[in-house]
Amino acid sequence: MNAGGRRGARPEVTVANWEAVYDFYGPGRRRDGFTHPLLALVGAVYAPELRIAPETVSELHRLHDAGVGIVVAANHPSKHDPFVLASGVFDKRVRFLSSGTGLTKDPLFRSPLRPVFEYTGTVPVFRAKNYQGTAREVHDAAAARLIGLCVDRLTSGGVVLTFVEGTNSSADDLRTLRLDSVKKGVGQMVRGVRVEGGRVAVLPVGIVYHEREHARTPLRRPVLAAGRPIAWEDPGAPPAIDEVRGAVRDGIYDALTAAWE
Repeated sequence: MNAGGRRGARPEVTVANWEAVYDFYGPGRRRDGFTHPLLALVGAVYAPELRIAPETVSELHRLHDAGVGIVVAANHPSKHDPFVLASGVFDKRVRFLSSGTGLTKDPLFRSPLRPVFEYTGTVPVFRAKNYQGTAREVHDAAAARLIGLCVDRLTSGGVVLTFVEGTNSSADDLRTLRLDSVKKGVGQMVRGVRVEGGRVAVLPVGIVYHEREHARTPLRRPVLAAGRPIAWEDPGAPPAIDEVRGAVRDGIYDALTAAWE
């Protein structure tokens, strides 16, 4: 019997067990009968405002209908963000985005909330800071497998939802977003899709709580502002990871500016 237990059983979610974890979550564990009522409930609790231009809605539908993979890339100012982002993209104008694969930190899969993230199709991310002393090659192998999973989803025309900072925003990134705060994961996804010959776009999203981002209880009316999609559709050399990071940073910066207005 391997570390994941008997075939089909839920594996222990730790970085040492990353192969079993991604074997289990890679195919997706989403249950729409659970997810849709949950998103409606979370939307009622948070009541997020999605600011998105009609032309952006039209472009997103064009991209999705054409089979272009879409990365929804957001900043991460609060612990409430996974619920706010998920309920925000459940907006009827862009509801197809809510079918995407979400990424969130692995400790949530060792808490009572595990079924919430599992049944909504979310995949755990193993952050090195949570596993001090673990061999670098283990972290690298787990991260590569996760990026590969995302690339597969995007290449097939799917959607991935991610927080580009990888952790909660620093005080310096609440109204803006520094390039150094955008981790390389989003660039690896885009480049990976292009290396595979696929087409991909990034929708930059700015999340704002208007100075209340550290509140413990759910806050009403957080604002999500969607920027213009950044698309890589035409034939050509795959973009550099830092090129993607820069473009995404600029897109989220503009979205944050709109969200704070």
